[in-house]
Amino acid sequence: MNVIQCEKLSKKFGRLHALQDITCTINGEKIIGVIGRNGAGKSTLLTIIAGFLKPTNGFCQVFNENPFNNIQTAANTILIDNQLSFSDYLSLEEILKMGADFYPNWQNELAYRLLHYANIDLSVKHQQLSKGQMATFNLVYGLVSRCALTILDEPMNGMDEAIRTDFYRAILKEYIAFPRTILIASHHLQEMESILEEILLIDEGTVVTHASVDGLKEQLIALSGPSDRMKSLLSETNVYAQQIVAGVCTAIVDASKLFITEEMLRTKGITKSVLTASEICRYLTNHKGSDIDAIFD
Repeated sequence: MNVIQCEKLSKKFGRLHALQDITCTINGEKIIGVIGRNGAGKSTLLTIIAGFLKPTNGFCQVFNENPFNNIQTAANTILIDNQLSFSDYLSLEEILKMGADFYPNWQNELAYRLLHYANIDLSVKHQQLSKGQMATFNLVYGLVSRCALTILDEPMNGMDEAIRTDFYRAILKEYIAFPRTILIASHHLQEMESILEEILLIDEGTVVTHASVDGLKEQLIALSGPSDRMKSLLSETNVYAQQIVAGVCTAIVDASKLFITEEMLRTKGITKSVLTASEICRYLTNHKGSDIDAIFD
């Protein structure tokens, strides 16, 4: 069964096209990174999937149902984002106890252990927490709900590096203990790459690519060699970035359209190197004329 299916999904806010013809399918229990630059449409897509927004056009199904205002999907879905808030009258401990009343797989004891590790006092109110503490509490709340679909939108915002590292491990350990579909939108792809199975890359409201992490890394490669020998080679493929320094050309190219063996590259004095998933996402969403250096030329 598909956990999530979107077909030609669009969302407009007045004249702003936040999403345009989003089509994607997510099935099975896995951790997926929803990646994109600021304003790419990540949060809008996740909010529609969670059932809090209605699309302008197209459709979205979660567990084969329309998620908008759907109590059935809501009981099996949780969205953790910067907008998450709780009653000003409840302590953190009381908030956790109420969570157990709504989510059938709730793990209260695990919540206590994680929050104790993060040195968060359960007697305080949610609005009394610092930004980093609030992000930590919200993430813990999302994890211990053990919803079949767990959506984390920028869950590490405000956390320091040490606690972010620990809680990436916590996400992975929780997933292993109770497998489910986890979507994580984040600007820290390099930090969380090791826990992801797939990446859904969005740019300007459209899907650029949806692939496994390994598959994504095979889409682009870096080539470097004498500029005169690189010229003819680059004419045969898509070039995403190029720089020439002292007669040496370095280029980021589409690997699927590069029909030459590594041995032939070596004979031409051209070296090939792999890119990280984070670098590939950056190059795939680069726009012409977006080179910061050109502004100062």
